[in-house]
Amino acid sequence: MDEELVGTTRATYDLIAAEYAAANREVPASVRESLDRFLTALVPDGVVADVGCGPGRDLAELRRGGARAFGFDLSLGMLRAGRHAGVVQAEMSRLPIRTASLDGLWCAAAFLHIPRRRGPSVMAEFARTTRPGGVLHLSVSEGEGQAAEPRSYGVVATRLFVHHDQGELMDLLPEVGFEVTSVHRSESHRRWLTIGAVRRPD
Repeated sequence: MDEELVGTTRATYDLIAAEYAAANREVPASVRESLDRFLTALVPDGVVADVGCGPGRDLAELRRGGARAFGFDLSLGMLRAGRHAGVVQAEMSRLPIRTASLDGLWCAAAFLHIPRRRGPSVMAEFARTTRPGGVLHLSVSEGEGQAAEPRSYGVVATRLFVHHDQGELMDLLPEVGFEVTSVHRSESHRRWLTIGAVRRPD
């Protein structure tokens, strides 16, 4: 069932990629604040993976901020819609990145598409690829449960959304090797929980 939901979500993003990119071109104020915090914590000229980058709005902002940023997304349609160089189609649980090679990992509104039972393995992959002292940005939909939700971008299409509470993530992140450094909340069409963390030495 999980694989079917992931496949449906990827197919939906392939289908709505152009419309999604157009609708999400502007950077919300809350995301701008998160970008500023992340870039301030990042080492100069740091290597960053934008995991779940979609059409690359945040990827472009990370590069403008001085990061050597690369994008990864499961939806080839979304990558093509952004037309950015340095992007790769990949699953979050199997990133084509060397161990401890990232100075930072940015995952905004993307972990929420990972089935809950696969969350720990994805977060362990984030820890594997991030060097000790490297920084993590994670923003998720705050709440409980998971569901396939319809959303119209010219067509009615379904995506999996998994909601998380702070306690769940505060338990999971230290288990895989991250120390939580900040927690922020914001609201748009849903409630957002944004966590900053640092990779601990093994």
